[in-house]
This record gives sequence, structure tokens and C-alpha cells, in this order.
Amino acid sequence: MSFVPATRARIYLRDSATFEGRPAYELITHAFERAGIDDVSVHHGIMGFDPASGMLSARPLRFHPDLPVVVEAVGSREGIESALPGVREVLIRGLITLAEVELYVPER
Repeated sequence: MSFVPATRARIYLRDSATFEGRPAYELITHAFERAGIDDVSVHHGIMGFDPASGMLSARPLRFHPDLPVVVEAVGSREGIESALPGVREVLIRGLITLAEVELYVPER
């Protein structure tokens, strides 16, 4: 087994977040792709908490109408950092976290 060091960025925002009439998560994804980060995923409707509205799922199977979204990108530290100004421009309210990770590279 072999592993490669990388950086993971997680961007937490709301499904309703927009920038210039487009979904913010879509523009954040494009910011990472422009920086050369190919490993990007978008997770919709993950339960969580929000300081403005409390728990987003107050009762079982009954969810807040504006669900959370998490955009996750993994790549080189330099690539992730170069995308962050574009991400921050689009992200009016939200949270950005970075973590050092190791990517599994299958042996061929």
C-alpha cells in the first residue's frame, strides 16, 4: 500500500446560498476545478446545526426547508489554497475547514 500526502477542504453552507443568481456550491466546485483540483464532491441534506436556526432536523423525518450542503475537495496544499480566494468570494455565510490527509494510491 502506498499513501500520498494531501489537503482536504470542507466548505459548509446552505442549499439556498447563491452568488450572482447561481447556486454557491456550484461556483465553489468550479473554483476548485479551476485550481486543478479534480477530487471534488458535493453532499446535500446532511443533518447538522446552524447558529441562526438551531438543529436542522428538529423531528425525525422532518427537515428544515433550507438543508445544509458540504463541498469537499482533496488535492495538493498549493492547489487548495489557490482556490480559497474564489471560494471566499462566493461564500457569504459558511465555514471552511482544512485538514492534512493521506490519499491511498492503489498499487498497479
